[in-house]
Amino acid sequence: MPPALVFRRFGLAHRRPEGDEVLLANVDLELPAHGFFLFVGASGGGKSSLLRILAGLVEAREPAPRLEGELLVDGMSVVAEHPAALREKVAAILQDEGLLDELTPRANVELALRAGNRSQKLAPALLAQVGLEHAPDRVAQLSGGMRKRLAVARALASSPSLLLCDEPTAGLDDEAARTIARLLRDAHDRDPGRTTIVITHDLDVFDGLTDGVLVLDRAARTLRLEPPGFRPTGSDVGRRVLHAVAPEAMALHGVRKLLLQFAAVGETVLESLRRLPPFELGQVVRTTVKFTLEPALFVAIAGGVIGGLATFFALRNNPLHGGFESALLTGTGKVATAVLVPLLSGFFFAARIVAGAAARLGTMKRTNQVAALQMMGVRPADWLLTPLVWGMVLAMPLVTLGGVMAAAAAGAFAARQVSGITTFGWATAWYATVDARDVLVVLLKSTLSGYLVALTCYHLGTGPKRSGGEVGDAVNSSIVIGMALVLAVHAGITFLVYA
Repeated sequence: MPPALVFRRFGLAHRRPEGDEVLLANVDLELPAHGFFLFVGASGGGKSSLLRILAGLVEAREPAPRLEGELLVDGMSVVAEHPAALREKVAAILQDEGLLDELTPRANVELALRAGNRSQKLAPALLAQVGLEHAPDRVAQLSGGMRKRLAVARALASSPSLLLCDEPTAGLDDEAARTIARLLRDAHDRDPGRTTIVITHDLDVFDGLTDGVLVLDRAARTLRLEPPGFRPTGSDVGRRVLHAVAPEAMALHGVRKLLLQFAAVGETVLESLRRLPPFELGQVVRTTVKFTLEPALFVAIAGGVIGGLATFFALRNNPLHGGFESALLTGTGKVATAVLVPLLSGFFFAARIVAGAAARLGTMKRTNQVAALQMMGVRPADWLLTPLVWGMVLAMPLVTLGGVMAAAAAGAFAARQVSGITTFGWATAWYATVDARDVLVVLLKSTLSGYLVALTCYHLGTGPKRSGGEVGDAVNSSIVIGMALVLAVHAGITFLVYA
């Protein structure tokens, strides 16, 4: 029977500006199939990095780890790229679980089953297997131990041949940790074809449950397999090793990172076009309704204030003291309908929606929800980008229409109050020069703005996130860039059409 993992002169190093941080070098090891192994070593030694390589979760927007030699998973190499065929064979339980907060516990498992081409009717059995047959309705209501159990159930949905677990007992008390340990072992024993690897510092809770201990020896920069009763000592800890590089190599690192950022922008645009058909129709509908209803009142009030004030000051400050009121209303109506209110509606839409969308995506990235989608075989673009694009492309014109209508209603009210103009007389003057071209121009401006703002939110929100500060930076950048794009689109198209 072939081994689960094969390392042949394998090397792993992180690319840093100050030099390559060597984690593993010249590793030769075969990990037997169907074993339940703990994976131990010093913090920061590369355990999680190796897990992400095995799971195909390498961050594409940063310089990839430097890999040497050969690393085979189920006979397939993962050094050059992660084979698509391994998606159905490898599952990972990440340290932050990556549970989708917007779905119920059962829906989390059903999504994984659907992505793995298995019947969603298996969800209740999987939940019962981990002791969650009576789970709360919302993920937010789950305790720490229950979150870990749900993560196990979701990982088992694909019936993986290799199950990778990153600190599955972290943050739990001894009893809850022991429960998770037994649960993982029981799940392992249910499938005779499965190999399980558990990164942990809590070796005691796995007493009597393991088949061996995989040790990452930082001092020797290698891996070795020890018997089940092994306990690491200080000699296994070692220290960080950096290979110094020349200044030109440091500059090359910066250039490589910059090129990856540009490539990521292009990839976001291409993904938005390739995945434009809504594969997750429910997500698209929910997002569109949310993006339409949330800012609608805010934009309508703003549009009403703008339309009412513009009409009030145009008539009240008429230098001809009542003359040419129709001409004043005609000019005000044209500017408000075709230029001013659509522009400010786009601003107000962005102010209301962009911050929330970018914060949600940034949080999902930081808490491994985006990685969890990838592990389940769900393309993040299908679940996040496509609904975002459709939501903003459809919602921004609708919200803009509401702002324009509110501006018109407020303008009619102001005209009656200031000059006693009837509604019919006001409408005749207000829409005298507003034609189908203006409607199409407003539609084009709001649609294009919505598309570009959606790309901005997704690109910045799903970039690398290591802290709450980076999430906040992404939110601020999304707002500023989003509003700048709205201004640029409206100004550019307005100038081209009306100049």
